[in-house]
Amino acid sequence: MNSFWFLFFKYAFILTYLVVGFIVAFEAILCMNKSAFAIKWVRRLYTLKSFMISVYIFYPMLWIVYLFLEVIPFYLGGSKHLTKFDIATMLYYIFPDECDECDL
Repeated sequence: MNSFWFLFFKYAFILTYLVVGFIVAFEAILCMNKSAFAIKWVRRLYTLKSFMISVYIFYPMLWIVYLFLEVIPFYLGGSKHLTKFDIATMLYYIFPDECDECDL
């Protein structure tokens, strides 16, 4: 019933979503923590609109990475503070000029 090519493309799509999702999620979590290197990197690779689209497409991955990089280390004592999960503030850190234009 399931041909080789159907299964190939199905699993290729799933693996691509996972890999690209983790990359975007790591970038977003680093930007939430105000990492200067990550902010420069995201500004170089994305526009505000394209980064927002990427973040919302990979939103489940963002929560998984946030859980493993922020929440679990905080409760296990490896981190002193828990960074707030706030996409709007993160976007303002990365694209302050563009966000000011959106407010007008």
